Amino acid sequence: MLAALVIDDGGPVHRWIGYAAAAAVGVRWTAGLACRRPGSLRSMMPSWAATAQYLRALRAGPPPRTAGHDALGLWMVWLLWLLVIALGVTGWMSRLDAFWGDDTLDAVHSWLADILLGAVLVHVAAVVVMSLVWRENLPLAMVTGRKRPFDSTH
Repeated sequence: MLAALVIDDGGPVHRWIGYAAAAAVGVRWTAGLACRRPGSLRSMMPSWAATAQYLRALRAGPPPRTAGHDALGLWMVWLLWLLVIALGVTGWMSRLDAFWGDDTLDAVHSWLADILLGAVLVHVAAVVVMSLVWRENLPLAMVTGRKRPFDSTH
């Protein structure tokens, strides 16, 4: 996304930003395979059953506070990760002789970038809303990995 916003010509800086983003996802996945809860990939796998349960609870009132990502947040995490990887792959492929000048591949790459931008906007909006609902600084929790202790009011 940064590559599209800052430099949209597909030049070297654009490519290196894209490769760095894909590498960051790869590092996170590798760390997630090596670590235990709460950051393990296993603990971050979305579930249809957990999502349905979360949506039922959400319909009943304020969304239940969670120690990590809520059920909808897990889907968003994976969507963002997969879009970054797909953008990296399609960007890399567009530089290969086999795909050089392929308008379809360029269109897919642009389409994925637009979807990523939309997903990021939805994610940021959700973080702001949930920070207000839970009265918690979620951006700070994303950086530190810590949330305030659970109490009976939330």
